[in-house]
Amino acid sequence: MAKVEQLQCPSCGAREVSHISGINYHCDYCHSTFIVKNDNPNNGVNFNPPQPFDIKAASNKPIKIFVLITIIVSLMGVGISFFMVISSKETVNKSLSIFDNWQNWSVNNYSCLVGSKGAVVWLILKTQTNRLDSVKYQIRLIDPQTKKIISEHPLGKSMPWKELFNQSKIFDSDFYVDNDTIYNISEDGGIQGFGLYTGERLFGNEWFQNKFPQLKSGITKTEKQYYKKAVKISSANGDDFTYYLDSKQLLTKKEDEKKGNKESDLTENIYLTRTKKSELYLCTKRRRLNEGYYLEESYIKSFATNHSYYSDVKQIKKIGDAVFAMAVPIENYNNGLVLFYASDFSNQANGILALINNEGQFVWKNSDTIFKKIISDNTSDNIYLRFNLKNNLLVVNINNAGNQSVGINLETGKTLFVFNQSYNID
Repeated sequence: MAKVEQLQCPSCGAREVSHISGINYHCDYCHSTFIVKNDNPNNGVNFNPPQPFDIKAASNKPIKIFVLITIIVSLMGVGISFFMVISSKETVNKSLSIFDNWQNWSVNNYSCLVGSKGAVVWLILKTQTNRLDSVKYQIRLIDPQTKKIISEHPLGKSMPWKELFNQSKIFDSDFYVDNDTIYNISEDGGIQGFGLYTGERLFGNEWFQNKFPQLKSGITKTEKQYYKKAVKISSANGDDFTYYLDSKQLLTKKEDEKKGNKESDLTENIYLTRTKKSELYLCTKRRRLNEGYYLEESYIKSFATNHSYYSDVKQIKKIGDAVFAMAVPIENYNNGLVLFYASDFSNQANGILALINNEGQFVWKNSDTIFKKIISDNTSDNIYLRFNLKNNLLVVNINNAGNQSVGINLETGKTLFVFNQSYNID
């Protein structure tokens, strides 16, 4: 009889189990398999009973023959029993080794980033044991043009399986790149810096605590503010600071407010209206820190009726009559605007990346077929686009279509590479 009266999955504790065959069972909740040992390993083995003994025929034979037959049969039974016990132990050990094995790596996070040496794919891979009791992570770097692996590094140590749901607290899914250093800000991991092209960890909270006396008491909280290229830091003394990733400045709360109120110079740039049918405008104004290239229609109308109210704006002038479907501005480049838009408003529309000068003329257009997936998956009036750029290289990450990236030369508009990464790693 089985030792377990009410079966329970040894991996997750669920009681919803199904019998497969023999001593093998399957958990209907976590889908792991396990075995249930039998009290009697010889149960179910059919021994051949001895043939009936003819007393009359054997009346003249010595009793020793009967004893000999009995001994032979007994020895055969012991041999079979020993074989079954050994086989059962080997089966159990083999099953346990399967549970101890690590599964194949899979992609937990994907990004294609850009630095001084070009684009590099950052993969955060994860794996777990078959018994679902441990999980571990790894950083893998790939050249998107050659598809070759550049480097691999463990990301922390193996952890209990339940930590799978807390990974974002240790290592965030968003990155910020500055001078070939990749920053990652998370709740428990704090501020971490890695080499963009090596994957090696360069520093953590301890570096900031040693460099800045204001943080010597320790760092208790970090909050990413990539929109202003900064990190908000709270010290153990209860003081708040802002660390600017580009300038490497650590400012107090008052100093940061003063920096935000500082007036910038008037600059002329091309802007795009934030509407489903976007239009281009040439605007001379003071730009706020890390301000995008969208221009609200209400802003345009208010400026037209009351110039004097907008002291930070000198000119707003419409460029041509072209209308761009669901357009999104990317960056000003060589006195022009790089933007992405749909060829029309249908689900079958093509995606187009273009550079337009301040006279409304196209410098180049790129309608690579990979852009079509961005349009077909879009559900809002304006397209959401994840991109990174450095110098003349623009990389668009198409995560809503799987782990895909396309690299564009901003001078020519030509596609340099298209990279696709499957979820499962062989």
